[in-house]
Amino acid sequence: MYEQVQAKLTKTEQAARGHKKKAARLDEIEAAQQTDTEKAARRAETAEKQLAAFRRKAVEAEIRAAATGWADPSDAPRYLDDRDRYLGEDGEIDTAAIAADLAAVLLARPHLARDREQSGPRRPAPDPSQGQRQSGPASLDVQIADAEKRGNWMAAIALKNQRLAEQAAQQR
Repeated sequence: MYEQVQAKLTKTEQAARGHKKKAARLDEIEAAQQTDTEKAARRAETAEKQLAAFRRKAVEAEIRAAATGWADPSDAPRYLDDRDRYLGEDGEIDTAAIAADLAAVLLARPHLARDREQSGPRRPAPDPSQGQRQSGPASLDVQIADAEKRGNWMAAIALKNQRLAEQAAQQR
């Protein structure tokens, strides 16, 4: 029974591939038979859809740009519903209307506004475990005294030799 189902499945898959090829060929034939007017109408329809999408994106970008007093400017487009009213007859975006509507939203919802004391971008708190320390490495004299105090004579001698080498280098 498994083999029968497998055979039917294989036969159905082959038929589907054949139908797909035939459908693509039919689309090619229909496209070739279209008149220039139909082709131009299809291109115009596609261009209008793209233009509408670009206008929508441009209006949303203007809304985000005008949301300077907001804590998060990317929230602003959510509060302005009718975006078509910001587009003029000539396709220009009315930024004054956007700014006025955003100000009205901030008056109604003050929790969306940026904090008054926060001016500019937020700076992270400093991490004392990073960067230069206030106290640099101990001087050779301090290191020598520490090594002698601990009884580590080998380290003390090595540090004294290092100090002598530095003094000799300075005299040259």
